This record gives sequence, structure tokens and C-alpha cells, in this order.
Amino acid sequence: MSDERPVFGCHHVPALSGAPWPDEPIMWLICDAGTDVTRISVTGEVDLSNAHLITELVATAVSGAAPLVVIDLSGVSFFGAYGTSALVLAQRVLTGHGRRLILHRPSPVVRRVLGVTGTLSAFEVVDRPALPAVDGAPARPVVPTRFGS
Repeated sequence: MSDERPVFGCHHVPALSGAPWPDEPIMWLICDAGTDVTRISVTGEVDLSNAHLITELVATAVSGAAPLVVIDLSGVSFFGAYGTSALVLAQRVLTGHGRRLILHRPSPVVRRVLGVTGTLSAFEVVDRPALPAVDGAPARPVVPTRFGS
């Protein structure tokens, strides 16, 4: 009997050579909570194993002061049905607290899944780079430079 305990949340997948290597994350979330807008960026694959994290992050954002939550989905490469459920639930949570949700630049795969499920029209979708300001005034344009914006 071994004294070695399993490490939960870390799986080892054999490489082509047969040597194990730890799984790489399949989704990244970045949250920038401001006073006017909370911006959440989602990159990678959204599936059964991680879609709930989006909903949990939005639920946490409700405790902040920002009346607007923007979820940037431009970097999503896979979007399963659980991703759709997570966004629908996130919208319910936000509207229940008098907040607004915008899906910013959904990738083609996100747009396709939301379209097929009939939920795309339930969301406010913004495809342009500059987002609307909270008070209805136009947002400050972002001018790309060599070093970012």
C-alpha cells in the first residue's frame, strides 16, 4: 500500500513518448472590476468542466458597484451547451440585481452555438472594439499602437 495521496484537480496525461505530463488549463478568465464597468475576458474552451466558473465570476461581480458587466468572448475556441447555460444564468443574476450584461465580440463558435440554441437574440451583443459607456455617452475610442492600447 502506497502512502502517496492523489492530487485532485491535476491529471496526468501520457505524452506520445509515454511519459506523463500535467494537464494544461483549457480556459482562462481575466476580470477587471471597475466602478462603471466590470470586464471579464474568456479565452480557450468553455465546456462542462469549467462553464460554471463564468457564472460564479459574474455572481461575484454583482457585489461590486459596476452597473455593467461586459464578457469578452473573442478568444473562445470551443463553446459547449454548458457555456450557453452559464451565460443565460449570468444574465438572470445580473438583471435580477438591476445590472446589464453585454457579450463583447463573441467568437464565431460562440455566435454559432448561441444562434443554434435560439439564445443569441436574448443577449446584447457588441461587435465593435469600443464599448458603450454606462451613462449612454459614447465610450472613449481605443487607438491601437505598437505596444497595445
